[in-house]
Amino acid sequence: MNIYPQPRCERALDGLRRLVAHVGRGGGLVSPSVYDTAVALMFDSFPYAREGIIAWLLEQQQSDGGWGISSVPRARDLPTVAAIVALHPHRGAVPRVRRACEGALEFLRNQGEHWGTSLPDDIPVGLELLMPRLLDEASSMGLHVDPSPYRALFTLGERRRDLIGKARPAAGSAAAHSWEGWGSGCSRDLIDASGGVGHSPAATAAWLHASRHHAGLADERAAAHAYLLQASKSTQLGIPGVVPTVWPINRFEQAWVLYSLRVLGLLDHPGLRDVVRPQLLDLDAALRPEGMGMSDAFTHDGDITSTAIATLGELGAPRAIGTLRRFEREGMFITYANELQPSLTTNAHAIHALACHGEDASKPARYLLERQQPDGRWVGDKWHSSWIYATTQVMLALLHEGQMSAVKAGTEALLRAQREDGGWGAGRVSTAAETAYVVLAICAVQSNREQESMTRAAWRRGYSWLMANDHIDGDQENLRWIGKDLYCPVRVDRAWILGSLLVSPPS
Repeated sequence: MNIYPQPRCERALDGLRRLVAHVGRGGGLVSPSVYDTAVALMFDSFPYAREGIIAWLLEQQQSDGGWGISSVPRARDLPTVAAIVALHPHRGAVPRVRRACEGALEFLRNQGEHWGTSLPDDIPVGLELLMPRLLDEASSMGLHVDPSPYRALFTLGERRRDLIGKARPAAGSAAAHSWEGWGSGCSRDLIDASGGVGHSPAATAAWLHASRHHAGLADERAAAHAYLLQASKSTQLGIPGVVPTVWPINRFEQAWVLYSLRVLGLLDHPGLRDVVRPQLLDLDAALRPEGMGMSDAFTHDGDITSTAIATLGELGAPRAIGTLRRFEREGMFITYANELQPSLTTNAHAIHALACHGEDASKPARYLLERQQPDGRWVGDKWHSSWIYATTQVMLALLHEGQMSAVKAGTEALLRAQREDGGWGAGRVSTAAETAYVVLAICAVQSNREQESMTRAAWRRGYSWLMANDHIDGDQENLRWIGKDLYCPVRVDRAWILGSLLVSPPS
């Protein structure tokens, strides 16, 4: 890929410089979460900001009565149930609340069609633990939500609780992230270096409520309150108590922003080198033999470890591949220990990391090839709700393996999905991040002459759309990453967008 020299890209380059320089600051920037904000309201974590929190939650409700993006229906039940449980006690003081709860209950009556007898891999994080407790709470309030559509989810939850019971989760563990769904008591051992529980505002709010009568936990409670305030600031909304679904994410943000530059061929860009180099050295120093997590206080995961190793490339120490192999299970790569659903993109990023070190990646590549749909797409990733993201990330990985037939089928699927406006989006509109993923993927595949002729016009239309729409606004369609709630790691998506504006297909 080549760097665009045109003056029109100077703004993108300047924005990318400032973004890289600020990576990781404030624990990362994350969009606000309906689910976690509702839990914070449920436990009255911010009594002085109650009115603002309620107003914000009501503003997020969709016209059909539910919360969340209509194009990702299974991600809507949790925030909707959490919202009505949190809002219901305020129905007398705020007239809109009663109507909001009635609309939400009607919405949930129609959600059963989205839940079958088996579960896909892309359900929200911890849903099998969180939904049963919320439904019990709703029932205790006289809010009837039919539990029958969630039978398969409840069965998965029983398996998960059994695993958690055997593992005895510690602070900063993946299980601690969903503590509000399975935990009891208020052990101080759950508080990690961030001051919160499991890097989760919801889990932290629940722990604060559970510990409210324990005078001996005054220091830990102060740290947890401070954590929730800092998490609120990461949303940049300025409303205490409106919190993200995960925080801090400073290592995730750092690894992923730098990974985007690696994939885009911009790590050595002369206009970025002075801000990139310190971040690369810091990333290298942070990579432990056990791997890397979303922060230095959270457990290591295979996806962030893979992206970090792929990003560091030859800069990474010889230990890197040994570190990556810790996440290998029967030829595939996991994100967390004891996970029950695999991830397409974790394996894609592992392939890239292996390729950077000349290692064999045929087994994870075979897994990805087997998961390609008849129409050429890859769907159902564990960490991202857009098939466009999953497809482009897998295509980039399979290019390293020379799997051109699969890459061509993926390219054709992307071309068919281009919207009339020139952009791409898995939901109701084109989005800047999804269009950036495709613009990059097309650049990568155009080294093949056959695909260059097939994609030239689509690339030009997509690039033109991105030039005119290179922003991330508050539209919920930008919330595509999968946590307990769908979310946007703002700097990560912004890096892909700005970086894609600086590259062009090979001449």
